[in-house]
Amino acid sequence: MDPVTIAAAITATRTLVKSAKGISDIAHGIDDLFNAKEQHAKNAKSKSKKTKPKTRMQQVLRMRSGDESYDDNTSISAVANDVLEKRQIDRDLEILSREIDRKWGRGTWEAITEERDKRVKEREENEKKRKKAARLRAEEDREFYNKVASWVGQILVVLIAVGGMIWFLVWAANRGAG
Repeated sequence: MDPVTIAAAITATRTLVKSAKGISDIAHGIDDLFNAKEQHAKNAKSKSKKTKPKTRMQQVLRMRSGDESYDDNTSISAVANDVLEKRQIDRDLEILSREIDRKWGRGTWEAITEERDKRVKEREENEKKRKKAARLRAEEDREFYNKVASWVGQILVVLIAVGGMIWFLVWAANRGAG
């Protein structure tokens, strides 16, 4: 997600706040906002090469700083753009938090973010537990199939030995009768 998406999510949520009668009316907007913010944070960590400017601010910063390339994330225009985008997002979030607090009482936004953080942490812990259980289950399955393969191998050895003895007895009986 890019900052434009985050800004759109913030604007949509602010519009919902103005017309909402209850916090449940804006839940989807807040969820979209948090998801866009998380996606932007992930994308910021793994910047891809050969990116074109997505906003006019990026273009202006590049032109005014005289940077040649959009690919260099250490250029002054890239750094300035990242800092300015973050500050704009933070400012918009602060405005949204004040509107929510004004409409539903002081501390509502903080309660929302704390509850969300708690739920995200629980989800991550559950995901770790699920992965650990899946890993243990896979290990148990591997051990089971190794035992089954061992048993099948032993049975095949016994069957081959018994078959060899039967063949030898039939061969010996035919040889002695002839």
